[in-house]
Amino acid sequence: MLSDLALWRMYAAALAGHAGVAGNDVFSVAGAATFSGLGNADAQVGNWCTYQLGDGIPAAAGVYAPHSGLFAAYWLCLSYLVESAAGQPALLRAAAGTGSLQADLARYRQAVRAWRPGPPMPAGVNAAANAMAPAQAHQALLAALGERVPALTAALNRCLLASQQEASDLNMAASLYAAGVVFRCPQYALDGWPAGLAAWRAAPAGGATAWSVFLPPPALAAPAGAAPAAALPAAGSWPSFLGLQGAGGAAVADAINAAPLAAMVEGAPNGLPDGVNGLALSLGGFGVFALTPGSWFDAGLLDGGQAALPAGAPDFFGAAGALALLPTGAVIGYQPRIALRAGSPHQAQALAASLTRVGPFAVQGAAQDAPGAVACRGCNGTEVSFDGSGSDVPVLLGVISKPVS
Repeated sequence: MLSDLALWRMYAAALAGHAGVAGNDVFSVAGAATFSGLGNADAQVGNWCTYQLGDGIPAAAGVYAPHSGLFAAYWLCLSYLVESAAGQPALLRAAAGTGSLQADLARYRQAVRAWRPGPPMPAGVNAAANAMAPAQAHQALLAALGERVPALTAALNRCLLASQQEASDLNMAASLYAAGVVFRCPQYALDGWPAGLAAWRAAPAGGATAWSVFLPPPALAAPAGAAPAAALPAAGSWPSFLGLQGAGGAAVADAINAAPLAAMVEGAPNGLPDGVNGLALSLGGFGVFALTPGSWFDAGLLDGGQAALPAGAPDFFGAAGALALLPTGAVIGYQPRIALRAGSPHQAQALAASLTRVGPFAVQGAAQDAPGAVACRGCNGTEVSFDGSGSDVPVLLGVISKPVS
């Protein structure tokens, strides 16, 4: 079969090129994290998905997988910027009469690290403690700071308000599932998404194609506009591109390496392995939607990753730092149609019977067809086709991020 490595790399390069990823931006292609809740009729479920997308800072390599949260990392970083500002002698003398500023900062950071978004615990006790700890630590820190460092104090105030369950323009109502418990989480926006999804749903099913791609592309070349990070993904663990029944968690590809695409596919008939010889994908809807944090976030305070941090502070802005990347866009698809070209009719039949996923798209067999699924439509010689043109469920294709520095 065409290797998972080759499939992911060619698919990611084509997708990034069409999405307009360029320059130093990083494109994280989605694996199985489809964020289907973005299409839920309950707006609060959609808000929770938007929060997760906007807050999840992707790892720099591999398929899309958040490795830190923007809100908590930013809030924590502010506390270190306060410490750096407190290194000024005048501020240290002013804070000396109110107790130990270092002790207040330590308690504050502990409270920030313990904060979690989500519905209250059933008993309510732990949730109340979770809500009170940041507020109490916040008041103690502000008492120590007084009227100094007003910009940082205002930023800390905004983060505290965004984290609370009291409604404000810094947070939004969310729910894990339709008609579930409603709670509040920090504000994020997926600009243009409600109108975009409504337009897709209003269009005739199986109508015009918004985007199509054939793998392998001509001459195995990445699209001219693709960003280097998308065309040649760095090392990382990737899932199988073609998920098979029974493979389970063991179906994980080896780490990505720097081998050229041609080296992965030569030495077999037509230049490809004797298995899956090609893939065609078309989408009824395709869009790039801007991800923006609420007004609790002030990028200027980070100074493009050059903000002064005290000795001993975490490396927030380094390549693997908690604030290394800032998510700026979600690439979302709709109503996929997929065709795989196998090496033989027998292999096509085997794929039709055993596939559970193609890239980010979940697959159901012809005998298990259901609304919203990418269903197998059978085989025609060596080709097996899957059709989601009747689906109204959007699928996350990837996330675009900008380096903070």
